[in-house]
Amino acid sequence: MSLLQEAGDPVSRNWLLERLKESGHTTSRARLNRALKFCFDLGLAVEGSKGVQWTHTTSPSLLHSLAQGKRI
Repeated sequence: MSLLQEAGDPVSRNWLLERLKESGHTTSRARLNRALKFCFDLGLAVEGSKGVQWTHTTSPSLLHSLAQGKRI
């Protein structure tokens, strides 16, 4: 998912498909959707009104907060 990491800002699925095509790694929309769902399920990325964005971090303090904090 380095494309999402490098983008920094939310991007569309069309943008992802185009960048993959440019790099010679073409895929179908269905396969992209499955890969993105996998990332969403693991909490590595989120999708909002402006597109898909990478959210994974290895910050020790954030990981501690996630582990100890309350879910609301």
